[in-house]
Amino acid sequence: MYINRTVSPLTGLPGNVQIQAELKKRLKKKEKFAVLYFDLDNFKSYNDIYGFINGDHIIKFTADVIFRNVHKYGNKHDFIGHIGGDDFVAIVAPENMKNLCKDIIAEFDAEVKKYFTEEDIERGFLESVNRKGNIEQFPLTSISIGAISNETRQFYNVLEIGEVGAQVKGKAKMIMGSSYYIDKRKE
Repeated sequence: MYINRTVSPLTGLPGNVQIQAELKKRLKKKEKFAVLYFDLDNFKSYNDIYGFINGDHIIKFTADVIFRNVHKYGNKHDFIGHIGGDDFVAIVAPENMKNLCKDIIAEFDAEVKKYFTEEDIERGFLESVNRKGNIEQFPLTSISIGAISNETRQFYNVLEIGEVGAQVKGKAKMIMGSSYYIDKRKE
């Protein structure tokens, strides 16, 4: 039996092999592009409380939100990939970067509540027992987006793109709730 290991079985989106190939292709062609790195905040606590099946539903929902919004801008060269778990990537035209971040966050925040109980929504957080046996409070699941572009700086390889993308996504994750952070550093 053949299993296509280059596509996420959960979302149907291309995985790491295609993501890296797409970035290499764009670097080689010297195209201008932006890379959006997506990560769900407090997703582990959601999985711990609601279970993996419901966690999979949020991952599919997130993929759908990203897909709908990227395709709304209609650029045929856009690319969406599923890195794994609750991490996604989109390669888009730099001029669409900011609006995409805003639109994805707006749709995500408006619709993610359907995956929580009324009680958790009213309370505004989840309660879970941590490893030490203490009850801990976690904010509801949100989305963080780190955005980088080769319009303001040159990238020489895929590894460098990933490192800068991780730094910028980390800055977005430091902001409470759904947020995005666009790298504005020059070379």
